[in-house]
Amino acid sequence: MFQPTVKNFKISFGVVNDRNTFSSGDIITGHISFDLAKETNITSITMALTGRASVHWSADVGGGGRRRRRVHYSEKLDFFNFKSAIVQENSATGGTTKFQPGTHVYPFTCQLPQGDFPSAFRGVHGKIVYTLTVGFNRPWRMSKDFVTELNFVNCVDTNQPELWAPLSGSNNMTLCCLWCASGPITMTVSIEKKAFIPATPKVRLQQKQGFYTHNKAHKRMIFKNFASVTGQPISAHTSDVHTEIILTIPSSAMLTISNCSILEVEYFIEATLRVTAFPDLTVLFPIILCDTLVNTHPPPYLDLPSSFKSSSGKIVYTLEANLSRSMRVDSKANAQFTLIHKENLNSDPLLMTPQHSTIDKKMKLFTSGTVGMDVNIERTGFHQGEGMKVVAYIQNKSSRHIKPKYCLYNKYSYFAKGKRKVETRNILKEVGDAIPPSAGQTVTRTITISPTTCVSILNCNIIKVEYRLRVYLDVKYASDPEIKFPIVILPALQGPYEEHPPAYPTYGFEAFTNSEMPGGTSFPQNSTTSCPSVPPPSNGTDFHDTY
Repeated sequence: MFQPTVKNFKISFGVVNDRNTFSSGDIITGHISFDLAKETNITSITMALTGRASVHWSADVGGGGRRRRRVHYSEKLDFFNFKSAIVQENSATGGTTKFQPGTHVYPFTCQLPQGDFPSAFRGVHGKIVYTLTVGFNRPWRMSKDFVTELNFVNCVDTNQPELWAPLSGSNNMTLCCLWCASGPITMTVSIEKKAFIPATPKVRLQQKQGFYTHNKAHKRMIFKNFASVTGQPISAHTSDVHTEIILTIPSSAMLTISNCSILEVEYFIEATLRVTAFPDLTVLFPIILCDTLVNTHPPPYLDLPSSFKSSSGKIVYTLEANLSRSMRVDSKANAQFTLIHKENLNSDPLLMTPQHSTIDKKMKLFTSGTVGMDVNIERTGFHQGEGMKVVAYIQNKSSRHIKPKYCLYNKYSYFAKGKRKVETRNILKEVGDAIPPSAGQTVTRTITISPTTCVSILNCNIIKVEYRLRVYLDVKYASDPEIKFPIVILPALQGPYEEHPPAYPTYGFEAFTNSEMPGGTSFPQNSTTSCPSVPPPSNGTDFHDTY
């Protein structure tokens, strides 16, 4: 029997991260090792770094019988293909190098090219593969190749505002059988954001794989169902039921692929309301599965949350001075200061996004007819002390007078050990003029945000301060139709300071001279209201998420 000349070949990589993944632009380091059973002539040892995608499927086309034929579809796409030599050809010895028996070790270093390459993937009809191939070239012999696949991930910048914006959708249907019809069934579903990281606790996860030929002339779709969670049944004749379902995304789920022209991987959250003997009521949300967060924004200390204090949590900033002297006990002094997260309407496009919503409701019992409203708000972000203009077209086709009402309330969320506590409190309420029956009016209301209102805090992992504007119609002896808008409250404008910021970085706070500090030491402070201490919630406080 012939024994192999090259044995125990191994490629060892240096540690890039704790997940053993590679991304665009990463430098790959490591070494190859192998044993030679005898003295061997080797022309060269080469290394190739490749990335490519391929798809293939078959389908029956034509009519039935003999006209039916089977057609094969395939497409390939190369992202890159780089080659280099670990051991060069030796021109002095006729191109070969004589290697002695034993163990040989060679280090290597290479860099993945910069580019928007899709993550590695293997599916039923296609794959995206990144490989590192080491080839042994020997005279008068076929090349011996050793191939290792790289776990390549495309790092999505999850700091994009649209990925963290909450999503909401609704659907409705009426059950009927012959001449019998029930009342309408409506389902409204919200998810807190669009981007998720695998193994994040966040009812069915559905994967859609798309395979395409050139210019997407032909395609094949594959759907897969991942984890699903079933909630508690909802009784008949029940309205306004709020149910929270946590759907865990498996860590083994492959990442979203949207940057490859012949292969795509998409994910959807499918919320379904099942009704016996009738079609399902379904709402779908597209989501993105991505690798851990990529920080393309300034360092964390430039994106600090504003100061905050309540009965259940606080965000505090302190400055501490320590005087150390030999043979003496250290002297310490500290002082708290208020920090404001500097943000304006230009810092996030979503803050300038207009908001619009409509609602129509049929009155029952002691009130007949319908009422409806179409509400518009000019944007999402507003500064402390600014007026918020609300324009609503109200159609009163009921038998009673109705009044438009406005309520701005805050929502404090606290997170610890996988649990969440929510506190809500009404900040202000305003009432508009009554609208008579069978009338329609356009009502404009400017709601002024108090300069002392706490600014929104959306950049802290354990404390969130959010706001909602609730616009509703007060109808006697009937449930009130309502619309809720998310509102972001920003620090008050500073006049010329906002238009001409200083050349030096303030990092979210201004400086003034503390006269009590010797030598006029600058001390961080800001006169703008961040968030006053919040007393414990009153008896009327709602401890549920009222989004």
